[in-house]
Amino acid sequence: MNRFVVFTVIGIAIGLGVLLGLYKFQQPTAVIHKNITDSTVPIGGDFALIDQFGISRSTTEFRDKILLIYFGYTYCPDVCPMALEHITKALQKLGRDRDKIRVIFVSVDPARDTSEILKLYSTNFDPNIIMLTGTQEAVQNAMNKYKVYAKKEKKEGFSDYLVNHTSVVYVMGIDGTYITSFAHSTSPEEIQKVLLKVLRN
Repeated sequence: MNRFVVFTVIGIAIGLGVLLGLYKFQQPTAVIHKNITDSTVPIGGDFALIDQFGISRSTTEFRDKILLIYFGYTYCPDVCPMALEHITKALQKLGRDRDKIRVIFVSVDPARDTSEILKLYSTNFDPNIIMLTGTQEAVQNAMNKYKVYAKKEKKEGFSDYLVNHTSVVYVMGIDGTYITSFAHSTSPEEIQKVLLKVLRN
């Protein structure tokens, strides 16, 4: 291979690297609100919202299951997909034990996250994940019970908004009481360990 071809290939590679870097740099990233849980105030409580099929669902349906509850939104560029992907992989690792667990995704952006949008979004993850939306008042009621913070944030250079929100997965017992929680970035392996511990206890 002559020197001209070598330099051409190198030049193209460098150019592609620069373009990829610029593209990545311009992508919006989610803003995570990390709140400190006040242990004197209980976390949790029942709520009812509408799922991705337009059916009314209540947390009371899952009294015999370990319930994972995560508050996010479908337009989230990175944090929410990571949480749901890690949960999906953890469930795959559980085998038969996965039937003892249910996962609920509650949208903190009901203005954009209709049932139709949630139905399309749900195809990216475990098919048994229940995705919920509703009126702003109903969603806020659920958020209040789990002490979830969410606020719209405009980012310079983008026409749409992101939502600065609490990014925690709540683990609720079969009686509906709070057991523990983990971050959106927790690995599938660590999630599996948490769930197995809860199931064994």
